[in-house]
Amino acid sequence: ADRLLQLLCLPRHYIQLHRDTTVQSLTVSPSVVGGVLHWEDSPLVKAVSNGHVLVVDEVDKAPVEVVGVLKGLVEDRHMLLADGRQIVGGHRADHDQGPSVIHMHPRFRLIALANRPGYPFLGNDFFANCGDLFSCHSIENPDAESIRTVLRKYGPSLGSDTIELILETFARLGALVEKGILSYPYSLREMVNVVKHLERFPSDSIAVALNNVFHFEQHDATTYRVISDLFKQYGIALAHGSKGPAEKLDIQFHDSPTPPETAGDLKHGKVDPDNTPHV
Repeated sequence: ADRLLQLLCLPRHYIQLHRDTTVQSLTVSPSVVGGVLHWEDSPLVKAVSNGHVLVVDEVDKAPVEVVGVLKGLVEDRHMLLADGRQIVGGHRADHDQGPSVIHMHPRFRLIALANRPGYPFLGNDFFANCGDLFSCHSIENPDAESIRTVLRKYGPSLGSDTIELILETFARLGALVEKGILSYPYSLREMVNVVKHLERFPSDSIAVALNNVFHFEQHDATTYRVISDLFKQYGIALAHGSKGPAEKLDIQFHDSPTPPETAGDLKHGKVDPDNTPHV
């Protein structure tokens, strides 16, 4: 979406929804200016009033009431804000006037990004609720050549063998998902994290980078065994248990001239027999 808007030279605002998103957080956002808390218009309100494009990410994660508010904004071109103002558009904008009215700019556009319903995303079925209000497009997973191009952009110094190894192993993980052996669909996101790690820390092995991605799966012994056995076929040994990989990390302290002292026993503070205030 960002690349499309860049090619079209259209300004955009971005918000990401989640299960804790409220209607108030959808319309106003806090900021600290000079040590003082200020409330300012959210990206949604700014996009509506200025005629920009609003990109709403993870819209399927939002609660039902938030989805209902977005549906009212798109369908009825009307939204009530928490501070008493209201957004109006269409034919209502000609009749509703006043300082508490925010007129919807005719060039305002909304792009909603949502995952498909069901496991493992476990979000709302946004298409069933609001699909008739949008021009819907299904985005398939990128092909191997596209993934290869993206990984090379994130890891320009990595060799072709490393890129091809990541591509092949994750393709086999995807095949295990299709067979129902694995439940979570490891995607381009995890591959990019591995490549970024290797690019940032060239002295680390690929096993260390992969452990950052798959370490959480150790809570499920069966799943982790399947993943570990797959990478073992390529000579990559993932960490098992709390011992971690048999590699020693070199910890460096860049912000202090000397390393911090090792924490010892608890220290007893000074005793004030007069109990005078210390302010």
